[in-house]
Amino acid sequence: MPHIIIEHDQDIASEIELSKLCQALHKTLSEQETVNLEAIKTRTIEVKNSIVAQGNNNKLLHIEVRLLTGRSESLKEEMASAIFSRAKEFLSENQCALSVNISELGVYKK
Repeated sequence: MPHIIIEHDQDIASEIELSKLCQALHKTLSEQETVNLEAIKTRTIEVKNSIVAQGNNNKLLHIEVRLLTGRSESLKEEMASAIFSRAKEFLSENQCALSVNISELGVYKK
């Protein structure tokens, strides 16, 4: 734990190197306070159908970071900002709905 889950549409998959994005976000999260690199799991999921806003541009990149409970809100905000900034570097030329959500899991068994 933690998990990074990157949801993206088909257009994003063809425009950026998802393996490099995974590596970059994995590293970025590992640099955050209280995070152990050996515990991070990062993966991508392609979303087949999506509508963003009015549907004119449906490029979607949503990053979900799932953590065990116990981190402060300020630390979670720092994590979200760091992940968002790093992901944005991959999208400099692309118009895309980029979002990051930090969520806590109640019970997690490994």
